[in-house]
Amino acid sequence: RRALVIFAMTIFFSATALVPIVVATITGALAMVSCLCLNIQQATRAINLQIVMLVVAGIAMATALQQTGGATYLASGILNVFDGANTVVLLAVLFLLVAVMTNVLSNNATALIFTPIAINTAQQLNMDPTPFVHAVIFAANCSFITPIGYQTNLLVMGPGNYRYADFMRIGTPLALLVWLAFCLMAPWYYDL
Repeated sequence: RRALVIFAMTIFFSATALVPIVVATITGALAMVSCLCLNIQQATRAINLQIVMLVVAGIAMATALQQTGGATYLASGILNVFDGANTVVLLAVLFLLVAVMTNVLSNNATALIFTPIAINTAQQLNMDPTPFVHAVIFAANCSFITPIGYQTNLLVMGPGNYRYADFMRIGTPLALLVWLAFCLMAPWYYDL
């Protein structure tokens, strides 16, 4: 009963944003241990080191791409390859690049890397950067093609007995559907 109350309060405070979600979840975890719903061994066994390593590696990879200029090089390469292409084609290509990268890095890292690139691309084309930034935002959230694309994917992988191929089989068509919807709606919405 205590665990249920603690869980409900954690969800309530997280959902209503009365406190930041990090504060609510850490407080909920500490309350579970303090109220003897869990002991320390059970709590530490629940920490998935794969997820911790994924987050750390994703941040490191994003930093490396940013520091070495790898992300800028990728974006410049796209602009060179698609030189003279219309804006919708550039948005579609940018979306696909970000959608692929978000499944290797984390979505936050991908958005951090590609948002400045999207803005610079729009400025080079003398265009409003809003559709380019929105392409990055939507594509960065297409992180369902691989289990390493998002931390929650790894959380459900073990308990759900999912395999890497399951994510690709379901996530790829879903990502393509989001890409297609963006490509069809962006020209109308942004009057391109």
